[in-house]
Amino acid sequence: MEKCPAIVNISFDDESLNGIEKIKEMHELEKYGRIWLTIGNLFSIFGGSSLRSTTAGHAKEVFKLISNDTLKVTAKAVAKGVASEANQTSYSITQANWEYYFQSYINLTTIKRKKIEELAYSQALKHQSSPKEYMFWKSIYMGCKI
Repeated sequence: MEKCPAIVNISFDDESLNGIEKIKEMHELEKYGRIWLTIGNLFSIFGGSSLRSTTAGHAKEVFKLISNDTLKVTAKAVAKGVASEANQTSYSITQANWEYYFQSYINLTTIKRKKIEELAYSQALKHQSSPKEYMFWKSIYMGCKI
């Protein structure tokens, strides 16, 4: 990345201002995307489709509803077979697809940069008659760094 050029006394038209607002929105969308990716991953670990054991009080209430002795024995065996919350959470953590999570997390930035590049390119084409705005958008497209 090159250093950004100094553009003195630049004034933006409505289309450029709209483009700048779209870039701000893209930064916000990336931030929200990261939050939702994390929430989704945590939900799949802590509250997802894995079985959750009931507390002892709830299990006793369920057993009171079952009148058949065979069903009681079966229900108790199932309750014992279901791992504790800590064991289930540990298992869920090991089974989570961390590679896809981190690739998705990182690729949000790549997608955002590509969209900003496309926006800057189209803005540069639209502002060829305005040298300062053209230089600004070309610099964004080329990826200058402050």
